[in-house]
Amino acid sequence: MGKLLIGMSFLSKSCWLGLILTLLFFAADKIVRKKSRRGEDYVLVFIMFVYLITLLMITGVFAPWSLQNAHNFQLILFRDFNGIYFLLNILVFLPMGILLPALFQKDGKFRWKYIVFGFVGSMGIEVIQFLFTGRLADIDDVAANTIGCFIGYLVFWSIKKYWDIRKIRLPGYGTYGFCLSLLGYIFGIPYRLGLCLGDMLLVQWGVPIWSGNQGGALSFQGIHYSLVVYFAIQIISFWIVMKNKKDPGAKIGKVSAIIGMVFFGILIIKNMMQNIG
Repeated sequence: MGKLLIGMSFLSKSCWLGLILTLLFFAADKIVRKKSRRGEDYVLVFIMFVYLITLLMITGVFAPWSLQNAHNFQLILFRDFNGIYFLLNILVFLPMGILLPALFQKDGKFRWKYIVFGFVGSMGIEVIQFLFTGRLADIDDVAANTIGCFIGYLVFWSIKKYWDIRKIRLPGYGTYGFCLSLLGYIFGIPYRLGLCLGDMLLVQWGVPIWSGNQGGALSFQGIHYSLVVYFAIQIISFWIVMKNKKDPGAKIGKVSAIIGMVFFGILIIKNMMQNIG
């Protein structure tokens, strides 16, 4: 259960940081290129940001750095081989081989540069782990990561070469509204002791999560600020999907946002009863 909560925390942080970076990327496009890309391009950009942030969290790159950490390394291939750990390292880098070419490659040619980039990226992570985080820098991880990137690229290349994706109706802004609604659920749904992942984020940023919090003490009285943010997210997502009704994800986005707003009403009533009691 503890690892599941840690994973949910990583995903929540990655999704929101990814959303912020995607919006900045969108703004840069508007300023520099004077126009926007296709809607599906921004979906890929968002997924790529979320993936990269999650990857750096999992590998400990975002942990506090220090030159005083122990510098551990293992440079003999398969000396202490662990099959499950090796497989996990393959899976961790598999999305890299799909997302990078999906963003940058326009033709169906096989290009080794994406596998080389996966190898270099894995090496960079291992070097940071060795120099600054105190984690073991293992050559097996580099091999597994490179294999994962290679497999991912084979999947992308096969689809690009043999499947006519032009016949597929790709997602746009209506689907963004659905994705935003899902992010709202991740942010605001309580999962333990009445707390939600939004509470965890606000506490880390030094923001009180209830209006009744005084002097740093946790109180479940007053206005639940995380819940207000959650409701605002659902309102915005509902507005987006209603403005883009013809998009493939608009219908399910509308249902998701409505359920989210109804759920907000239930939680508000529950909080009011707790405060009265």
